[in-house]
Parts: sequence; C-alpha cells; structure tokens
Amino acid sequence: MKFNLPQNIKFVLDTLIANGHKAYIVGGCVRDLLCGKEPHDYDITTSALPEETQALFEKTIATGLKHGTVTVIIDGEQIEVTTFRTEGVYNDSRHPDGVNFVRDVKEDLSRRDFTVNAMCYNNNEGLIDCFGGQKDIKAKTLKAVGDAKTRFNEDALRILRLFRFAATLGFGVEKQTFDAAIECAPNLKNISAERIFVELQKVAASNNPTALCPLLETNALNNYSLKNADFSNISKLEEKQDLRVFALLNLTSYDLQNTLDSFKCSNSFKDYCFKMNYLSQNIVDDNKISIKKALNFADKDIIFDILRYYRDILNIDISRHKALLDEIIKTGEPYKISHLDISGKDITSLGFDGKAVGEKLEFLLNEVIKKPSLNKREKLLNLICN
Repeated sequence: MKFNLPQNIKFVLDTLIANGHKAYIVGGCVRDLLCGKEPHDYDITTSALPEETQALFEKTIATGLKHGTVTVIIDGEQIEVTTFRTEGVYNDSRHPDGVNFVRDVKEDLSRRDFTVNAMCYNNNEGLIDCFGGQKDIKAKTLKAVGDAKTRFNEDALRILRLFRFAATLGFGVEKQTFDAAIECAPNLKNISAERIFVELQKVAASNNPTALCPLLETNALNNYSLKNADFSNISKLEEKQDLRVFALLNLTSYDLQNTLDSFKCSNSFKDYCFKMNYLSQNIVDDNKISIKKALNFADKDIIFDILRYYRDILNIDISRHKALLDEIIKTGEPYKISHLDISGKDITSLGFDGKAVGEKLEFLLNEVIKKPSLNKREKLLNLICN
C-alpha cells in the first residue's frame, strides 16, 4: 500500500530520512488514511532529537522540547515533529512525570492509546503496525494498546477519547477495553473541564453520539451535572457546532447553568444556550404573533436553530413555522422596539418619563406585532394619547 501524502509532509519526512533519521506519519492521520478519509492534520514521529530536527529546517518553533516536539513551518503550514519516546509514571492521571527519547519506533507506538492510533507510515517502509491496528479498523473495533487498565490509569482522558472515537468512527469497543474504561471512569475527575468539553463537542458533532451513553451511566461526569439520556436524534441536526453541543448538554444536563459554568463556556455560548433552553421549554406556536415575539426575544439565527431543534429532537412539524418566519423576514414586519416608527423622545414629548417611557414602547410593540399596519408615527401617537 502507498499513500499520496501532501507535498509539505513528504518534504519533512524526506528531509529527516535523507539525513540519516527514521521518520513516519503517525497516529490519527494513518488511521484516517486507512479508513479512506482525508486527515485533518498530520503528525510526524522521528528518531531525530529535537535539536537535530531544528537544525534541518529553516523555520521551527520550540513547541515542547522537553517532550520532544518541534513545530516545523513549511510554506506557512505548521507541522508537529516529535521524537520517538517512552513515558514515565503518570501521577496525576493525565501527564507523565517525564519522557525518555528512544531510537526504536516500536517503543514509541507501544505507549499510545488504541491500536487504531498506534500505527505509522512512510513511503519507503510502508505501514508499521505492531499491535493489529489495521485488523481492528477492518473489524471496526477499538482496543487498547497493551493492558487497557494501565492505559486508562496513565491518562484518564483516554476513557473519554474511547467513547468519542466510538461515536465519530462508528466503531464498537473490545470487551476488556470497555470494562477497563468503565472501571477507571471515576479518574475523569482529574481531567480539566476544558479538555472534557472539547471531547464532548466532538461527540456532539458525530453521527453516533449515543456511543457516549455507557460512560454517562457511570455518573463519571456527574460533577458537570451530566446524566444519561436519549439523545439519539442529535445526529439528525444540521452540522452546526453550537446547535449540536446545546442539544447534547440540554438533553443530558439536569442543571444547565452549572454545566455551562463548570465547562467555563464563553458568555456568548451561555447566552445562546439559555435562550435555546427557554424556547425549548416554551414552545413557539405556529402563528405570526408567537414567532415575532420569539424574534424579539432572540436573534433570528437562534429562532432558525430552535426550529431545527423542534423538528429533529422534539419531532414537531415546523413547516408552517418556517413559512411564517421566512415571510416575516422577507416583508420586514416589525418585531422589535427599534422597528417602531416612533422613539422614546416622541413619548417623552407627550409628558411621560422614566419607566413609563419603556412601558409605552412595550405596549406599542405588542400592538404592532398583532397589527403591523399600525406602525405609523401618527397612529402610534394616537394609541398612546387615547
């Protein structure tokens, strides 16, 4: 087998090999190529020490020298090159106390998480697969490299990665690997919220998010207020990250505020989730008044998203909602105070002030939402005066 590698990747490999070093693409990119997918990025592993890699290329960044990683820059593209290594003891269920650089790629592959990620390749030697990764890809099975419990005790994030790969790849999990992951799941408490959230985002984007259910059943993510739930319909949603992540969290969280705070989500995403959650609990009716009131409450992009949520998660027919929403937007029917043909100054000129001005504007908006033809300055003034 021979893969057609990107030119910049081939250049880095060829340069290292031409200078007496071993070099291969490794990990997820090899897995993706074997699955017939285009890798999102390529990682390179080499026998060259970090300083030897730096000496061979004009532009490099010392990304993580103590861990053996140098970022090589070719035509503006950043390519991570890491020295073959073994790792020391993991005392925090996440990071090794140290690494040892080695010259044998097989030693490097033996420290990796799953067999499907423990393969490397170059065009000269072909595929190096010491742990049966290619066979497991054909069988669509995820299996730990070596002793599964040891792998998960070393780095608890691998537990969540296991279920994420099951979701994104559509693979099953080998029994011993599954059992070890469930047994070690409490160690996820040692993993940062940010890293866990990244994995959950990838699960939400997958075609099989229910692969996460066995992990949720262990209550290992209970400190994020996440419980098991039926979210089999998430994969029906449009592939829009905020929408899918909201759906996953909204269906599994029993305290959305705590969940979002625990994951240190951005204020903009929190606002999106709170508005979506409100609209999921207070269903918008399929009439113009309800839809315009919803548009006043949230941006039209959120309204489009909540309609998708109604359709794909709550199984609500949104055909009439969608037609009315499109009509409102196309015709420019007013639904916000800023759309009124009158301002606060006009109301103040009539002798109102303070809170009363806002109340009058809200009153006028409600009238105009019900009857758009009222949105003329004179008519609005008459409504207030009468």
